[in-house]
Amino acid sequence: MVVGLTLYEILGIQHDATTEDVRKAYKLKALETHPDKLEPTATERERRGAEGKFRNVCDAFQILSDSAKRKEYDERIQRARINKKAWDEEREKRNRERDIWARQLRQQSEARMKAREDFYGDIRKIKEEKARYDEMVEGFYQELRAQNPEWEMRKQEVLKA
Repeated sequence: MVVGLTLYEILGIQHDATTEDVRKAYKLKALETHPDKLEPTATERERRGAEGKFRNVCDAFQILSDSAKRKEYDERIQRARINKKAWDEEREKRNRERDIWARQLRQQSEARMKAREDFYGDIRKIKEEKARYDEMVEGFYQELRAQNPEWEMRKQEVLKA
């Protein structure tokens, strides 16, 4: 049977079709899909496809023309729709949970990135502050050396000895 099609769709009839409507639809579909209608040059694959379609039409007629089988089939279809609805609801619930989870992960990741950025920004500030401090200290030493030139001479004497 073709996946996704109901027996009603295979015969091209409504759910409330009478037994006579089922019989007429079957005759039309049987004439359309019968493998003997293929050209003699048809490939084996085309023949198998036509046989499958014809078999589906025959199966649909066999079930829908018998009131007991049809009732059982309709109940099975109804249960399948209910189950599909339940599965769809469950899938939507899982999708919502995944979206929430993904959003939380994204927020956590962004928070970590911001913390890293802040951390490295703080380190950068500390390095810049240290560089300014080193410049300031070096400036003080140069100023002291300029005011006391004898210090440089003493330093040279100590380094020679």
